[in-house]
Amino acid sequence: MSSAAVTIVVPPTGRLRVILEDDAAIVTPDDETRARRGYRCRTMLARLRAMDPFRADLLLAAAFTAEAFAELLLLVPEGTPYKGAMALIILAHAACLGIRRRHTILAALLVMPLFMVGNVIDTAYVDNMVSPFFVMLFVLYTVGRHLEGRIVWWLTGYAAAWMITSTSVDSSSDTIGNYVLSVVALIGGPVLLGRVLRNRADLNLTLREKTLRLEDERFEKAAAAAEEERARIAGELHDVVAHALSAMVVQASGARRLAERDPDRAGEAFLAVETSGREALTEIRRLLGVLRRDDEEIALAPQPSLRHVGSLLRKVEAAGLPVELSVEGEERDLPIGIDLTAYRVVQEALGGAIEHGHAGLARVSLAYADSHVDLEIADDGDAPARPLLGIRGRVVLSGGQLRAGARRDGGHVVRARLPTGGAA
Repeated sequence: MSSAAVTIVVPPTGRLRVILEDDAAIVTPDDETRARRGYRCRTMLARLRAMDPFRADLLLAAAFTAEAFAELLLLVPEGTPYKGAMALIILAHAACLGIRRRHTILAALLVMPLFMVGNVIDTAYVDNMVSPFFVMLFVLYTVGRHLEGRIVWWLTGYAAAWMITSTSVDSSSDTIGNYVLSVVALIGGPVLLGRVLRNRADLNLTLREKTLRLEDERFEKAAAAAEEERARIAGELHDVVAHALSAMVVQASGARRLAERDPDRAGEAFLAVETSGREALTEIRRLLGVLRRDDEEIALAPQPSLRHVGSLLRKVEAAGLPVELSVEGEERDLPIGIDLTAYRVVQEALGGAIEHGHAGLARVSLAYADSHVDLEIADDGDAPARPLLGIRGRVVLSGGQLRAGARRDGGHVVRARLPTGGAA
């Protein structure tokens, strides 16, 4: 094994993924350019989102303080009175930002009086500084984003009252439109934006939880189907062994009686015993192979024999789906595993026609050839992605081929070819 550095990533599904860090040869110049342009930015945003909320608010408060003092020193005209008082108001605003998520109600109660004081001490601060507006808008957004219930509307009314008071005591001549615009845009707008984002976040969380719950239910159903499959295949295994041993006992008994008086016929009888034993071993290996497969690849077990397909069609018709059956070639005994698989293909295809396709008519065609048997199950129902559970894996395990999908003239069709001798 090389000495390459290895990174093991655990995604939400729990499956491990390994990334080798010496795969530089597969990185193209375009990939490197895109990485330089966007990767660092995305990484920084991801780190900010993952940061502790209180720590992030403190960093925001520090950045605000630096920006507000820069405005105070550079934009406010020299000689403007009460600069010291405005510096204290800036620090108080920064404190409101720092506690906006940890103590949202307290921050909302403090920010509006501070905004009004900064608004009335001198018009130069209102005309040249935007940082107080930022703090007020951001704290009111936090009220809508992080609080719930009546307290949101109480704080909104409280902020509206302070905004009306602040507008009325400043030196500007304001109209009714100014009051309405100030309350609606500067008070109601941030709170409403916070409520919208909160509801969206709640909806995303609900959908995510529902998705995880559905995945858990799907895994549970798959596990239950796997257990049922194992139980049915165990029953099939018992039937195969019992049938093979019974046939071998009968054939061996006949061979023993013929051994002395007719050695040639006794040899044929022993050959039949050998053939039966080999077939039984082959089918046992196939069934055990299915039992060893992953649970996701296992389907519900098939019924005993394709010769019973007439009984299956009668059950399907009783369920409300008329079925037409056509058989080409001479019907004959098939190997037990192939027989089971063929029956299962017919059963599962007709079940999908009823449950998923809502079909009104189905046709089953069986064609016996020397080295294989062909199956076609067509219906006139809708053709969504019908779950075939494990019959595709079972057909492949038997050495066959299976295709399923929508027909050009409408409806759905399942076609399978299963070998009775060599590979299909």
